[in-house]
Parts: sequence; C-alpha cells; structure tokens
Amino acid sequence: MIKKSLIWIAISQILIVLFSFLFYQNIHLLSYINVSFVTGAALILYAMAGYVVKGRFFDIVFYSFQYFFSRMSNRDRRPLSELAPQHYIIPFITGCTVIVLMLGSLFVYYISL
Repeated sequence: MIKKSLIWIAISQILIVLFSFLFYQNIHLLSYINVSFVTGAALILYAMAGYVVKGRFFDIVFYSFQYFFSRMSNRDRRPLSELAPQHYIIPFITGCTVIVLMLGSLFVYYISL
C-alpha cells in the first residue's frame, strides 16, 4: 500500500506541474499552489464520496430507484455500496499529502513576500 501511495503522489505531482504549465503558461510557486489546492481537494472529495457510498448511506434510495424504474428480479438487484469501487484510502492519502505540500509551498511563498 505504501508503494501505491508513493506512485500516486509522484503521479499527482507530475500532473500538478503539467497542469500548472498548461493553465498558466509558466511554472511559478503561486501557480503550483493554485493547481495543487484544486487537485488535492478533488482527490479528498473523491475519497470522501467513496467512503459515504461504501457506508451504505444511499443503498435504500438506489434500491428504490431500481425497483421503480427497472423490471429486474429481486435477486438481480444489488445495493450501490456493492457496485461502487471500494478503494478510497489511497486517493485520500494522496490528497492529504498534496494539501500538506501545498501548505508548505504557501508558507514559503508567504515568507518570500
């Protein structure tokens, strides 16, 4: 799991630098901070959404929609928590790491002013 987390963190940092260059046409500390905030927030939001879905919060609503809108048998119906991917810890760790690196960069940017 540590190896996968390190790979995700490395890929996210490469994508942050790439998007920073793509959106701002240069790489500055402020552009890195902006893009890393959006990336980290998106990863944490994805992980939290996966956690909520895995927690069987929406299963009753999803089952009701399946019952009302489809003509499948009862044994073919599956709850949403079984259909959603169950891997949310690595994006959460990556998002938190990106946010921590962004906060460190923000501190460096604030000190350099």
